[in-house]
Amino acid sequence: MILNLLNKSKKEKLLISLNLYGSDNGFYLGYVVDFSEEIVIIQHYNKFGLEDGLLTLNIADVKYFEIDTEYLKDIQFLISSKNRIQHQTLSVNDSDLAAESLTTLFEKFIGNKNYLIRFELMDEETYYGFLEWCDEDNFEILDIDSDGKIRGKLIFKFEDIKLYWLDDLDCRKRQILYKEKISTKI
Repeated sequence: MILNLLNKSKKEKLLISLNLYGSDNGFYLGYVVDFSEEIVIIQHYNKFGLEDGLLTLNIADVKYFEIDTEYLKDIQFLISSKNRIQHQTLSVNDSDLAAESLTTLFEKFIGNKNYLIRFELMDEETYYGFLEWCDEDNFEILDIDSDGKIRGKLIFKFEDIKLYWLDDLDCRKRQILYKEKISTKI
């Protein structure tokens, strides 16, 4: 059965994830490039759907395989969208990002679903979302998880922000998956 799965992955470039015994790294995912009864070589992909080297491992070290999961479907979509995720689309010149304060900068992104904001609070918690509104002291985001799903709305104080990013890889990944999920939602 396992050899059939590996063969199908190789022939159809079917993404699979491999979970290893005693590994704290979670799992690896990709499609099979080659295999024997003892080893498997996969084209590994990272969480952004970008090729991340060839991984060789012993089949005996694999605790279980996963196929056809929502996460693998998301990675497959990112692989097909790699040109959209690889290239930063926002620059200081394009969007007049020079601002006197966070409030005036954030005001430029209210309601803009093209750019997701990532920010870290003083306690080092990180959040991602689309800016819904802001005033002088606070702002609200539509919180987006790593799979592009809406977790809800959150309100923060500007004074708690340690730093923030616009248009980084994680932001683009979540934004692309969010748009895909919204467009396919019935």
